[in-house]
Amino acid sequence: MKRILAGMLCLAVLASVSSAAAVKKNEAATAVKKVEQPAPAVVPAAKDESLPSFVKKLTTSGYLRVRYSAWDSTAVNDAFAISRARIKVTGELTPDLLFLIQPDFAGLSTGATVTLADVYAEAKMSFGAARFGQFLLPFGYDSVKYKTIYSIGFVPTHYGTIVPSRDYGIRVMGKIPALSGLYYDGALINGTGTADNNKSKDLVGRINYKNDSLDIGISGYYGHAGAGSIEKKDGGMDVEYKIDSATVVAEYMVGPNLAATSRVSEASLQLSKLIDKYEPLVRYEIYDPNTATAGNVVNTLTLGGAYLFDKTTKLLLNYNLVGEETTQINNNNLQIELQAQI
Repeated sequence: MKRILAGMLCLAVLASVSSAAAVKKNEAATAVKKVEQPAPAVVPAAKDESLPSFVKKLTTSGYLRVRYSAWDSTAVNDAFAISRARIKVTGELTPDLLFLIQPDFAGLSTGATVTLADVYAEAKMSFGAARFGQFLLPFGYDSVKYKTIYSIGFVPTHYGTIVPSRDYGIRVMGKIPALSGLYYDGALINGTGTADNNKSKDLVGRINYKNDSLDIGISGYYGHAGAGSIEKKDGGMDVEYKIDSATVVAEYMVGPNLAATSRVSEASLQLSKLIDKYEPLVRYEIYDPNTATAGNVVNTLTLGGAYLFDKTTKLLLNYNLVGEETTQINNNNLQIELQAQI
């Protein structure tokens, strides 16, 4: 028995040695073949000479909106129009410093000139970020969601009426330390949307709390209007609530108009739901262009929605039923707009 076991052990050792030798032989052959093949030439990476030396990274994108407006009134012509034709250029100077330029060419379609939607430098800091230049003001729901409210012109009626939609100045934003879910966004601006017409500067800002389903924001504005430096105070509150694929948005705005000649108020409620690629919605808005005058409230019921072709392209359709508080005007209208990001 011992002899049998010894014989089997010898056979196992011989088999192991033979296998190892074969492996070494194959490895040697493979090494010879590898040596025989010429090594590929190393091509040095081409240097990108298209960017200035101080720009580390440059990205471009675009935004196009083509709109068709149809009115119930025969006195107003139906028409196609280019409502947006923007090109956005973002340049990274350092990981913490960038600049953005966004001209809008839509005005060229009506004989006007090119305008600047946004142009600013942004610096990332320990408290968040700071912007210097022209930017969208942090006032109201639309300022952070950027045109997700549907209305007569696909923007709220108060847009550009109570406060400028954009202005020049300094803007800072970020999370409020030690308070989970709370954010701040404030700016020191001219207050006119263009060159200032008085010595004072205006303050505008929004504080909001948000989680996965809820976003509550409070907006405020303080400044002076006109050469007479009339005191101007505006305020607003907005609430967004999401449940599954449905979204509810409620907003209230009040304050003097840009010239501080009348006090404006607006309240709205919007319901929408994303169903596959369709997003039907209903929105009701109560707008008062002068709270000191009776009988001038305008109520607008918007029925519409959107079809999403993909993440970058969608078709919007709104039918606006406009009701005046006293004298009725035949100004119901249909708005159809194709929006595409490039």
